[in-house]
Amino acid sequence: MKKMNKLVIFLIPIGIAVNFVGGQIAILLKLPLYLDAIGTIVVGALCGGVPGALVGLITNLLNAITSPTTLYYAVLNVAFGFVAGWFSKLGIFKSLWKTLLSALVFGFIGGVIGPCITIIFLGGYGANATGLITGALVAAGWSVAPACFASEAFADLLDKIPTVIIVFIILKSMPNRFLTKLPLGHVYIGASGAGEDDDEEEETL
Repeated sequence: MKKMNKLVIFLIPIGIAVNFVGGQIAILLKLPLYLDAIGTIVVGALCGGVPGALVGLITNLLNAITSPTTLYYAVLNVAFGFVAGWFSKLGIFKSLWKTLLSALVFGFIGGVIGPCITIIFLGGYGANATGLITGALVAAGWSVAPACFASEAFADLLDKIPTVIIVFIILKSMPNRFLTKLPLGHVYIGASGAGEDDDEEEETL
């Protein structure tokens, strides 16, 4: 693995902060969403799978200080980082419709692995709004496992749609002169409206 440059190292804590803010918004508003992987996917898309995975892992480790159950789901955020790096190399995030399709993959990862973790470690009832949905389904006659899979699969897909849209907007807004300094920045050079404006300004000067 190539040595991380200073800008990549600088972006890792920023990605963690973005994850934290998104997650807190979801918790405070009691949304059936997570919004805690935006920074993971952005850093993965710009810097590669390893930096993205580090953002995901550290995010969950820090969140586990106040919410220990978050640690169980670290594998999901790590997976999102690696997948984001792979998708970036394929040019997925350059197109809005391909970006929206990527939500299906991210949602599948979270919607399949997540419920398994919840069932094994938490008895099928998550700590956020999905736990309430699971409880409502169980009260309606569902078994715990199917109810957990249904609620978390729905929530994960619902979560990843706004997540990838935000990621697309962030990547689209990156200036070219910033992208050139990042490992996967070249993928987005020319696709960034802000970057094109910067280049035009430089030519004018």
